Amino acid sequence: MRILYWIISIPLAILIAIFAVSNRALVTLSLWPLPYEIDMPLFLPIMLALLIGLGIGLAYEWLVHGKHRRAVKRMDGELRRLRPDEAHSSTSIRQSASSRRPDET
Repeated sequence: MRILYWIISIPLAILIAIFAVSNRALVTLSLWPLPYEIDMPLFLPIMLALLIGLGIGLAYEWLVHGKHRRAVKRMDGELRRLRPDEAHSSTSIRQSASSRRPDET
C-alpha cells in the first residue's frame, strides 16, 4: 500500500510543479464588492481554489462519517468490556477444573 502511495504522489507532485512553473504570468484578482485588487501568479488562485475545495470535501466527509465513527467507538468499547469477562470466566473455569482432584469425585 505504501508503494502505491509513492507511485501516485511522485508523478502528481511533478505535474503540480510543472503546472506552477508554466503558469507564472501575473493576473489581477479583483475582489468585486471591495475596492481591492491583487496581482499574483496565475497558478496561485487555481491552486488555492483546489485546496479550498479539498478542504471543504474533507470536512464534509468527516462530518458525514461521524456517526459511523461513533458507532465503531461504541462497539469497540463494548467489545473491550466483554472480552475481559470472557477471559476471566474461561480462566476461572479452567482453574476450578484443574484444582479438582480426580479422587474427589
